[in-house]
Amino acid sequence: MENLLVKAGLTLGESKVYSSLLELGQSSITSIISKSRVSTSKSYDILNRLKEKGLVSQVSISGVKYFKATNPNRIIEILESKKEETELALIQVKNIIPDLITKYHSKESEEEAEVYIGIKGLITVFNEETEWMKKTRKPSLVIGITKGGKTGKDLDDYFARLQKKRDKLRLKTYFIFNKKEKGNFPYLEKSKYCRIKYLKVGSEMVSVNLFSNKTVFSIYAKKPFLLVIKSKDLTDEFRSYFKQLWKVTKS
Repeated sequence: MENLLVKAGLTLGESKVYSSLLELGQSSITSIISKSRVSTSKSYDILNRLKEKGLVSQVSISGVKYFKATNPNRIIEILESKKEETELALIQVKNIIPDLITKYHSKESEEEAEVYIGIKGLITVFNEETEWMKKTRKPSLVIGITKGGKTGKDLDDYFARLQKKRDKLRLKTYFIFNKKEKGNFPYLEKSKYCRIKYLKVGSEMVSVNLFSNKTVFSIYAKKPFLLVIKSKDLTDEFRSYFKQLWKVTKS
């Protein structure tokens, strides 16, 4: 039960004290400490927080303080209040996002580099690529690809889901792969929005993605390692390189 109370927003100490009071009924601080096994130094602070949340009431009898748990329905009221606050905050944040984006772009330099490590970082980069493709209706260009390898199956599963999403949005991607990878990516090879050509050689650990004014070098070791370089000149150079490769490769 204590774990569920923590999920409801109480601290572990608050959960222990409140649970103990439900079992004890109206009790002195001595009984609460004995039952909950919360230290004396923390007990009053915890009880004060529970009183502020409306989960504990207090009375004094002959100069001795006694505490009692209030109706557990109060927990539902607290959660519903937090839900309303969260929904209101979400609406307010959505309203200011355009202004925040304007400020974000105003401080971006024309050339910069960022490093992302791990699958969460990778998802951030590829979500940005997808949004750019959706907004501009322009294709992404990719040189090289790999299976999850040392990163694992989670990476393969993510890319399969990503392509399914892009297919629904009718977003086009042009790929140049190592010939040895032919047949390893059916979700790409069967997609009518992917065009693939093959080289006889190519890296099996590194890929290069080109979108917007960004060049993304992805290294698939135990954790994905992505170097994102924002540079129109560099990305244009790589696009020219891609076009030259595309001319000499076969489907």
